[in-house]
Amino acid sequence: MEMSTPTNPMTVQPSPNINSNTAPPSLPQQYDDNNNNNNDNNNNEALSAEDATKIQNLKFVNATSYLLTGMMVTGVVLFKTREEGVFGDEFLWMKYQTLLTPSSYVNLLWVPVFLLQGLFVYASTLHKTLQHSPLVGYDRALQRSSKTSVAVHYPAVCAATLMTVYSHDYGHVFMALLGSVLCGIVLTSILQIQGHLLNEMEAAMSATDGTMDIADRTAQYVALCLPFELYGGYVLALVAVYFNTFLAGFDALPTSVFLVAANASLALLLCAGFYMLWVTERKFYGVGVALVWYLLGVAIELHTPTQPIYNEFSDGAILTTQIIAGVATLILATLLGVRVTKTMIKHNILNCGDVLDEEGEITTDYVHA
Repeated sequence: MEMSTPTNPMTVQPSPNINSNTAPPSLPQQYDDNNNNNNDNNNNEALSAEDATKIQNLKFVNATSYLLTGMMVTGVVLFKTREEGVFGDEFLWMKYQTLLTPSSYVNLLWVPVFLLQGLFVYASTLHKTLQHSPLVGYDRALQRSSKTSVAVHYPAVCAATLMTVYSHDYGHVFMALLGSVLCGIVLTSILQIQGHLLNEMEAAMSATDGTMDIADRTAQYVALCLPFELYGGYVLALVAVYFNTFLAGFDALPTSVFLVAANASLALLLCAGFYMLWVTERKFYGVGVALVWYLLGVAIELHTPTQPIYNEFSDGAILTTQIIAGVATLILATLLGVRVTKTMIKHNILNCGDVLDEEGEITTDYVHA
């Protein structure tokens, strides 16, 4: 007689449809997700470190380009370190005189040009907040849209500047003209990039009803925008100078051609200043300042012109060009002053509006002093 094994009533029998040796299906998937997340985090950390290295390299290139360009240009132009060059030899300097050659004081504009570019380099490399500004564009430098990064363009500005100045110093006028045109193209691209980015930033602030403090706005403009505006206006004048100097190299041309080219260049510079100050959506004050400085230098130089100008042009031709340069200076300086005043009133820099009324609300009504 067979005896049956007693069954413990507390023992739970496994279901025939479930394999007791199989883990819940959610566990392996959870482990895989965790592993994938860890791998992604490691990859992101590695990518961030690589991007940081690229940004540091770009900062180093920009700072080095600025230091070399600043020392080499100011050394040749202001301190005349190459005595055998055009800037250091008075006889060679006279050789390249035209009706558009300004007074020598105009070369002092290189000082604020490089001071402002130094401010840009400092702000874009060391400043806590401005170096992250879209107007610098380190984030865009890491993307396919690197052409819209000002930081990427800056070394090209320095290279074109060296090409322009040293070609002039060695007497290669066509190469100086080509270098100034290339520098103007790069600076135009930078101004267009910054103008587009400023419009985007203002649109974003308007959408969120946000505003930028006047001090922050001023610091951003002076450090990141004004350096390229001022230099852009000066390069525009240099293009006109080198074009007339290159044209003067053709001795077979009559003097009237040089006279017409010089006065047409003055008119074009005046039109360019008017366009940049009044027609464009964004106003380029630095361009206006540089053009006024240059046009005034031409008018002053023609008041007591050099001997080569006396020998080649009549007194009437010299006086006509001087009057045109003086009138252009006066018109452009007036336009610049009015534009700056309007901008200061618009942003309430003069504190002539936005006062509190009796109920504590902001009003722009006229208030007697």
